[in-house]
Amino acid sequence: MERSYKNVSYFFVATLAIVVAGFYKSYFSQFPAFTGLTYVHHTHTVLLLLWFAMLIVQPILVYQKRLDLHRLVGKFSYILVPIIVLSLLTVMKTQYLKNAPRMPEMQNLAFLYLPTSASIPFVSLYVLAIVYKKQPAKHMRYMIASAVALLGPGVGRINMGFTDFNTAVMVAFALCDVLLVGLLIYEYTKGKNYYTYLVSLFICSIFHYAFPWVPGSAIWQGFAKGVVDWLF
Repeated sequence: MERSYKNVSYFFVATLAIVVAGFYKSYFSQFPAFTGLTYVHHTHTVLLLLWFAMLIVQPILVYQKRLDLHRLVGKFSYILVPIIVLSLLTVMKTQYLKNAPRMPEMQNLAFLYLPTSASIPFVSLYVLAIVYKKQPAKHMRYMIASAVALLGPGVGRINMGFTDFNTAVMVAFALCDVLLVGLLIYEYTKGKNYYTYLVSLFICSIFHYAFPWVPGSAIWQGFAKGVVDWLF
């Protein structure tokens, strides 16, 4: 492992802490009653916690030269990530049905853009990490970027004093992108592999900065309606 990344597990711990802080009020503070929450939400939470546990453990295994165990845990992600995606789709369906009686259809479908704007970059960056699994430098950086892609929903739920919903969302997106820019600049100044962060920034920013106009578009509305009608 590169010397500058030997403590990358701390980064993943910090990322998890931000996500937990973001969802504390709506989920974790509800323990043990979890009023209004279902097994769908619990399953999704457990799966994401498993994902972050994997992210935290993997660099430690590399540092300890337990590459055999590192590869075994990595193969577990081939099962975990598709299940995470399935659970996210189920959460989206549950959210849609819950909002249907009290929210206009167009707004309800538009709201589904937010989890999508995190999940597609997450999956895309994970796939790139797997594609480059035999190139450790690129593999590690894409895994880091995949964690950053999941920060948006958590950051967006932390009260930063914004009363306008759209402004709060865009600030959350911007903070995630600033983090990627910071990583990119760090790599560039060190003469290292900044290209992976550039690709990651491009993927994330496409979905982030499409937020003001895509959710209300006819294309998205038709797509989102097709997804919720197809699901279960």
